[in-house]
Amino acid sequence: MVDHFVTMKELLTYTHEGEDWEIQTRERDSPVLVTAVHGGAIERGTTEIAQYLSEIGNFSFYSFKGVRKNKNNELHVTSTHFDEPKLKKIVSEHAQVISIHGCMGEKNEVYIGGRDEALITRIKQVLNEAGFIIKDAPSHISGKQQDNFVNCGKNGMGVQLELTVNFRKQCFVNKKFNLKDREDRSNWSTYLKEFSEAMIKAITYHK
Repeated sequence: MVDHFVTMKELLTYTHEGEDWEIQTRERDSPVLVTAVHGGAIERGTTEIAQYLSEIGNFSFYSFKGVRKNKNNELHVTSTHFDEPKLKKIVSEHAQVISIHGCMGEKNEVYIGGRDEALITRIKQVLNEAGFIIKDAPSHISGKQQDNFVNCGKNGMGVQLELTVNFRKQCFVNKKFNLKDREDRSNWSTYLKEFSEAMIKAITYHK
């Protein structure tokens, strides 16, 4: 997919906060930051997954959310060009960055990438033990580029998780992730809870 806007500077110039997008953040006393930069209706379900993980793990949280009625895909800016000022600041203040993304796929799978090989190994082990299918991300979503924001925290290396469409739908009780379904917390599923608990186990052990 070719991005409609090449850089965040270009996107911010030609779009409007509150009308096209919004930013949601919560800073906590933690070295860990969980992000969903293609949140809201861009890669649906990623905001809520990152939000829940950050809440129960007591991690900091950032999400850039597409809030248009349609054409939210135009708000997708690739992670190597995602230099939104609030994100740059909050990333620089945290040692460990976990980036949640959505990808295509009808199987319940997680693709993992990034430059933090030790944490990647630990997450793969814990998620496998918990019954999740986790695979190494293919090159085009590997998250290994040094200028990918996920690798720009204090440690200089982070972890990028790509969650398939079906995986994200499993995180909601009715298997739907339209706006009303996503934002209804009573629709957040046990599957989401189990995934988040496994992630916390891996991250906490690693720290």
